[in-house]
Amino acid sequence: MTPQSVIRPTLATIAVLLIGSLGGCPLGMQADNADNTTPSEPLDVQVEAPGTAQPRQQVTLRAQVSGVADPSKVSYRWYQIFGRRVTLDDPTAAEVHFTAPSMLEAQTLRFRVDVITADGRSRSVTVEVTVPRDPEFSLGDSVTTTDQEPRPRVRLVTSKGTIVVELDREKAPITVSNFLRYVEDGFYDGTIFHRVVPDFVIQGGGFTPDLTRKETRPPIINESNNGLSNLRGTIAMARTSDPDSATSQFYINLVDNTSLDYAPGRPGYAVFGKVIEGMDVVDAIGAVETTTRNGLNDVPVEDIIIERAERITNQP
Repeated sequence: MTPQSVIRPTLATIAVLLIGSLGGCPLGMQADNADNTTPSEPLDVQVEAPGTAQPRQQVTLRAQVSGVADPSKVSYRWYQIFGRRVTLDDPTAAEVHFTAPSMLEAQTLRFRVDVITADGRSRSVTVEVTVPRDPEFSLGDSVTTTDQEPRPRVRLVTSKGTIVVELDREKAPITVSNFLRYVEDGFYDGTIFHRVVPDFVIQGGGFTPDLTRKETRPPIINESNNGLSNLRGTIAMARTSDPDSATSQFYINLVDNTSLDYAPGRPGYAVFGKVIEGMDVVDAIGAVETTTRNGLNDVPVEDIIIERAERITNQP
């Protein structure tokens, strides 16, 4: 899995996503022409899946190919391409199973199966399963707190200067409590801004200078639907393609990035505060030279270190 991130929507990104949905992953199989059907004949693949599944329910996905001489020589490979990550018991079988996750909000999980026959014909088919919200969903004690200050402030002392952010507990209570716990644990001290994209975002909070990924607490739910927008100077949570996968990594918007906001059918990225001091430092970080290191793109050539992250008292 790629590191937690915030995806910048572009035409190129859309094209890659479309290619992926049509079977862009290598199938890794060679044709042996053992099938008696004509290679140019279209491959007929049917996929069965329930339209909906209840939380914790066992779900079955099944693919079947028609028009092949020897079905035993058909190969399958299942991938999950969107939604809360689940475990497929055998992604190389025609029939796979997983347990529907428990979530605070309803979500549609999307899967793709790549099918290849012995004569080299292939086809990719996608299927969706919607899981409704779980009324018994529980966060556990990972982000519980007795601190109820509505707008707590955090100072980020970096090698480029100091940034102060003001958090919005009213709009993003879970995200704010999660972020503050990492701050109070000293988790961010010595980490870096590992991703800088000019005119987009600066991102940090997950890696040490040698690009070792730090171990985090469990992920939190996505509070993107809270009315806050990804405007210049706001701080928000980075995540994977699973909307509810944010842990410690955060980003600061260099420009207005409203395409990252929540919208119906688009989970968005959760904004939980804003920069109130040091936006010039944010801009300076956003202008540094970057490179590719250890498989990560947009890494600053010179380490931008968060020397200290600390809670500060609001001035009256």
